Amino acid sequence: MKRLEMFVIGSLMLVLSLSLQADVREVYICNYADGKDMDDLMSARDFYVKEAEKAGLEAATAFVWTPVKVVGDKVPDVLWFNNYEDEIAFAKQSDAFAASAPMEKVNERFNSVMNCNSAIASREVVYSSGEVTGSNPPAIIVSTACMVHPDVSAENLEDLWGHVRGVLGSIDAYKNHLLYRTTPTTSGRNSPDLRLYSVNSNMTDWASKRAAFQASEATPMLMRHFQSTLDCTTSLWAGQRIVPAGNTE
Repeated sequence: MKRLEMFVIGSLMLVLSLSLQADVREVYICNYADGKDMDDLMSARDFYVKEAEKAGLEAATAFVWTPVKVVGDKVPDVLWFNNYEDEIAFAKQSDAFAASAPMEKVNERFNSVMNCNSAIASREVVYSSGEVTGSNPPAIIVSTACMVHPDVSAENLEDLWGHVRGVLGSIDAYKNHLLYRTTPTTSGRNSPDLRLYSVNSNMTDWASKRAAFQASEATPMLMRHFQSTLDCTTSLWAGQRIVPAGNTE
């Protein structure tokens, strides 16, 4: 996989809105090389985990998303996410991997399977209730890319997250639900200011929550608040944990 591109500092407003408890997500946005598919990626994953163990390195917890309902001219085949406790943990592992000869072979293996760009972002929990488990095992991920309106402050954003927590917490269908916010650390010219993503056990779980949300008397006011603060687009992905294997986000 390609290493991280140029470091770009986000807007001061968004940085100030981050909690000291934010963790870090490294994302690889990838398309398969000709003739390659998920089986090849999982084979590369197995090689990566084996080589990291032999080298005395701990592979980061990792997740893969694949598109389910995504609109756009350049939809990636797969998103690979590595999770870290914080930026220091990310930096230390990056340095350790860069200094390891076996990891060079791992990079070559991944590069034979996928062509990727990469970035990092901070991540915080907006809403968490109960336990979400995927059913196959992939979960359904609702990913919402947002631009913040120009006149919105960090305090305005915190007011919105509090409003979201209050409404979701009042709806029984959201008793098992996770909603995260990520803010880019590295970004491009057209990168969204932030992303929201929620984790749903399966498609029926997602649809049931949508129906309950739309039926709530609190929803119209929340949506007016949301739309006065953010301009967003939404997509659906299937997500599962792949390092260690066997669970969802």
